[in-house]
Amino acid sequence: MKLGTSLKEIASADAEHHRLRLEYTDGFVGEVDLGFIFAEPKRKPLVLEILRGNLLGRCFVESGALAGPNGFELCPDALRAWIVEQKKRRAA
Repeated sequence: MKLGTSLKEIASADAEHHRLRLEYTDGFVGEVDLGFIFAEPKRKPLVLEILRGNLLGRCFVESGALAGPNGFELCPDALRAWIVEQKKRRAA
C-alpha cells in the first residue's frame, strides 16, 4: 500500500453502525467500519465525545485526514489499511 494518501471526501456516513464510505484523491473508494474504535470509549475521551454528541455524521475532511468537530482525527493511511483488511475478512 502506498503511504501518504489523502482523503477527498466522506461519501456517506452511517453513524448508528460507525461506518464511513470514504473517497481518496487517487480515486480509491471504500467503506470502513470503525466499531472497534468505539467499542471501549471510556478509555478514549475524544471517542466518547463523538458518541455522546452523535458527532460521527458531522466529521469532515481536513488536510486530507478524517476530522471531527471535537478535535478527533484519524490518519487516512490507517483508514485505508482498515478498509482493505476489512474487505479481505468479508471476502474470506
